[in-house]
Amino acid sequence: MDEKTWQPKARPKYNLKKDVEMTEIPQSDVHDPDDDDDESVTTPPPPPNDEQMSTWAGLKDIFLGNAVNWLLLITPLGLVAYMAGWNDTAVFFFNFFPIIPLAWLLGRATEEVSCRTGQVIGGFLNATFGNAVEVILAIVGLRKNMVELIQASLLGSVLSNMLLVLGCAFFCGGLFHKEQKFNTAIAVTNCSLLFLACIALCLPTVYSYVIPDTDNEVAMSHVMAVGMALTYVQFLYFQMGTHSYLFEDAEDDEESEPVLSMSASMVLMGFITVLVAVHTEFLTDAVDGTVRQTGLNERFIGIILLPIIGNAAEHVSAVTVAMKNKMTLAVNIALGSATQISVCVIPMTVVIGWGLNVRMDLNFHIYEVLALVVSVLLVAEMVRNGKSNWLAGSILMMGYLLIGAGFLYMPKLMEKEKAAM
Repeated sequence: MDEKTWQPKARPKYNLKKDVEMTEIPQSDVHDPDDDDDESVTTPPPPPNDEQMSTWAGLKDIFLGNAVNWLLLITPLGLVAYMAGWNDTAVFFFNFFPIIPLAWLLGRATEEVSCRTGQVIGGFLNATFGNAVEVILAIVGLRKNMVELIQASLLGSVLSNMLLVLGCAFFCGGLFHKEQKFNTAIAVTNCSLLFLACIALCLPTVYSYVIPDTDNEVAMSHVMAVGMALTYVQFLYFQMGTHSYLFEDAEDDEESEPVLSMSASMVLMGFITVLVAVHTEFLTDAVDGTVRQTGLNERFIGIILLPIIGNAAEHVSAVTVAMKNKMTLAVNIALGSATQISVCVIPMTVVIGWGLNVRMDLNFHIYEVLALVVSVLLVAEMVRNGKSNWLAGSILMMGYLLIGAGFLYMPKLMEKEKAAM
């Protein structure tokens, strides 16, 4: 045999693309759409839409998701107490406590709607219905010409949010964290609007004391109410439009997905609004009798008790997020609500009284205006450096207690002034 020189064979070249195209797939592995009718093939269910969402499961999650909702069990007692003619104190408190969970439920229903309407409309809804309880209380009170009670309740809501809610958030957050930081831009913006509200309240009030023989403070109040309302609209555009990046830290990252459809959320909002209006009607009817039977004065009820109705939800939310070290969100909840009432709800109430031909002006009592001014100064000093601790919260809460104690003597001061006049 002739020996031949051995040479390695050349490695075959593969064209992967061509080989894949030329590969024949067995017919048994090809899916035939006609076989979908076979019982062995299961089709996954379509994703649920608004109409297919479980409304009952969503309502269960909303109503049982907060312990404060157990106060709704008092709702029948409030209705029975008024219809059966019980004493005014019982009527007042049996209609007072159910409004607390109703205010929280109204805010939750508003959030459900806001989640489905986009950022702009959702922000507008939150701004409009965020203090719906205060607006309903103001409308019911103005229809009964209870101007002093409405003025006291609105001012009390501002003081409660600035001092009590923010103070509790600082204090409780400071117990878990030595020092907490927050966005100073949010705090400074809200404090600036609160100072504007102080100007709008001081001018008509001082004018009425300096020049007591004229009614010009009413027209002055109308002008200032419109001006503050326009400023609040600009603030909303500033917050949600041109400078929205400043308020990004104030958004809740753990915000849950909507559990109700749009139609169910709207029905829930309407139903709760009607219930709040009914309880508020019964509550205001019993205020005069409660003042006589308990010895509590009308101003104290408006400054201290009535703000609890609308601020309970903000109080719990601010304290909860503060303990989670989300102090920017807590500050935005507390000061944002105070700003909303002072620059939006109070001017709205003046305009509503104007339309109802009720003398609702910005001429508050000078003692109330003084309490507001010193409170805004205290809060502005506390949030100036963008840091908080438990002592700062204790100082704010003590300021609220001192102001509340001072209003216990308000009626005597007013009686002396009336006698002098």
